[in-house]
Amino acid sequence: MTLLAIIDATDLRAPDGPATQVAGLSLVERALRLATVCDADELLIVAPPDCDSDDLGVAGEDRPIPLSIISPGSPFSPAEEPTTLLILDAGAVHERSAIQSAVRQFMADEKDQARRDATASVALIGPGSSAELRAAIDDPARARRAPRPLIDEGWIIEINTSEDAAAAARRLWNSCRKPQDGLVSRYLNRHLSISISKVLAPTWIKPNHISAVTFTLGIVAAVAAGWGGYVGFLLAGLLYQANSVIDGVDGELARVRYEFSVLGEWLDTISDDVSDFLMYIGLGIGAWRTLADAPGPFDSEAWLILGIIAAVAKLATMAVYYRWLIAHGRGDLLAFQWDFRDDDGKEKGPIVRLLSFCEYFFRKDFIVFAAMILAIAGYLPYLLIALAPGNAIVAVSVLIQQARNSSS
Repeated sequence: MTLLAIIDATDLRAPDGPATQVAGLSLVERALRLATVCDADELLIVAPPDCDSDDLGVAGEDRPIPLSIISPGSPFSPAEEPTTLLILDAGAVHERSAIQSAVRQFMADEKDQARRDATASVALIGPGSSAELRAAIDDPARARRAPRPLIDEGWIIEINTSEDAAAAARRLWNSCRKPQDGLVSRYLNRHLSISISKVLAPTWIKPNHISAVTFTLGIVAAVAAGWGGYVGFLLAGLLYQANSVIDGVDGELARVRYEFSVLGEWLDTISDDVSDFLMYIGLGIGAWRTLADAPGPFDSEAWLILGIIAAVAKLATMAVYYRWLIAHGRGDLLAFQWDFRDDDGKEKGPIVRLLSFCEYFFRKDFIVFAAMILAIAGYLPYLLIALAPGNAIVAVSVLIQQARNSSS
């Protein structure tokens, strides 16, 4: 089946017309990208006569699928006869996940059908006959407002004023806050990263550029840790925390600007994991170099061994994660499913409830924040005393899960 997305830009009521921006994208550009992540096969903008791509705020974009711009009543021949029409009002901002879900559900149903949302800003029509397509091009607003069953999930904000645009932007940025966020991410990191993302959203900077920055920060932090001494460990702790904060920016830009890709997921994941691996090695080397005469039960070789244990355990965990992600066509570690959770994500039993509570204190955001505090206090290498056994336990857990799944 093929999906043709029709973007209605004939009557934009926003204060700056097509130039009105919401979270870094013009209204028409946002609608186009929404249609793209809904797996549209072709894009069509219906705009007032003599309105070109510059006027609509969509100039200079490389499209993975064909895009045409026409005025109402103009002739149009799609590249392939569509089986479904998705009609979006460019004057509204929609919750991405709700529209994606509605499109997938609609296209999976082979019955003749048509649906629209309660505000008539989006419609799905199938089969996309020539008559339906002609009617949608001649009067897209009317096509959206034809009687349809309602799409009753998600949020939609029509942009008529600057206040509407601000409200839609708040909705989009708040959607970046994940229920999986740890304590430090929820109450500190996410506030900082979203503030950075808001500044970067209107710029040319892409999520993959941010992944490159976080990877660079991770390497520099590891080198500083390997250098050792108070200054080296302090710099390592501060850069490690900066890495953790900025690590949220690439995902936020991707979600708000609809710039998702499996490559981006992998870049983010590999950047995180390699940064952690190098940091553990760097800490071990730095402690081995500078803590030979420090009081305590560990000699210099013991610090190096702790760093190696933490790093090797990290590699073992990565091997299991990556095998699962490759098998499932994903690159985001949040997609990894633990056996001790039900399919609906609810914990079961007292042991699992205890693990769920402790989980917040073993997440990366908490560990990195603790590393910064220890670095400021001059005790960063002592984090290895927790990291080495902690990483080993995680590695054993995922290896057991892999063995159990392979035998079932």
